[in-house]
Amino acid sequence: MNSQIDEFERIMLDYLKGEISSEDMQKLTILLKRENACREKYREIARSYALASSSWFARRKEQNFEQLCDTLNFYSSRKHSFFRKISVWRSVAIWTLLIGCSITFFYLYHSSSPEVLTPSYCQIEVPQGASSKLLLPDSTIVFLNGGTVLKYDVSLQQRTDRKVFLSGEAYFKVSRNMLKPFIVHTGELNIKVLGTTFNVASYPDDAEIKVSLVEGSVNVYTTSDAKKNILLSPDEQAVYNKNDKVLSMRKIDAVSQAAWTTGRLVFVNEKLFDILKTIGKKYDVQILVQSRKVYTEYFSGSIDTNLTLDEILSYLDVDNKFMWRKKGKTIVITDR
Repeated sequence: MNSQIDEFERIMLDYLKGEISSEDMQKLTILLKRENACREKYREIARSYALASSSWFARRKEQNFEQLCDTLNFYSSRKHSFFRKISVWRSVAIWTLLIGCSITFFYLYHSSSPEVLTPSYCQIEVPQGASSKLLLPDSTIVFLNGGTVLKYDVSLQQRTDRKVFLSGEAYFKVSRNMLKPFIVHTGELNIKVLGTTFNVASYPDDAEIKVSLVEGSVNVYTTSDAKKNILLSPDEQAVYNKNDKVLSMRKIDAVSQAAWTTGRLVFVNEKLFDILKTIGKKYDVQILVQSRKVYTEYFSGSIDTNLTLDEILSYLDVDNKFMWRKKGKTIVITDR
């Protein structure tokens, strides 16, 4: 049994790195199907990763990272060498993922063949007010904004097409593969690429889904009608209105749409009301607007997210038209 657990742990290391081979994926399937001890170990790993998202863990990163490694038995000579061999930038990506996200693993079996593992999904959930970065199994880099959920198949690189499911906001640097398109499913809109860089904003409570292209090209189409599509070029944005069911395109500065990945928020002649919604998500607060003037104000500028919320609100209120009061995690804005 110990040899099976050792084999399972070896495969799981590749699984978590997104480098699992098709042969090992089959072994993983068999072990999960037949061995209760492996299923318990699988759940233990998932629970340990979920622990990494707690605020207590975040306050004591170094100490608890040691505890996490100890829980997963990552201190044998074989496993310890794994950490030494990971390149620095990948270590940073994995560390960011561990600390900033809640991670859930789950597996499903085909009823027709008990030995075949269907898409084994990893679901990443980033809490409001946080952000994270991860490396997908196909080497695509993804930045996740607060309040975002991303689901992907851990055997992504082995699929004929690379599908991920997004709710929230993410910045993708897609690894190029001319034979395997990369598809982002986000509510009523889909984005299909071969290798490119783009930003997607698709929060459930927003009236619009926005796809902003930085490099390359993307094909954007609705779930209901794939023939009515838009092919974007750099510095173009596809906008899908959820209420009107209309897909349109406009010119933008695409880099500014992804500035949040660098710790800044950039707005170009945007409604103050929409900006306040963005600020609320970033700082994990509820902003209630009880001001008529807010709906008629527009703003252009760059905001450093290291500023306090009061500093940002003062910065936005350039004409001294508004006032705000705070109660817990709620901010009420009224006319002055």
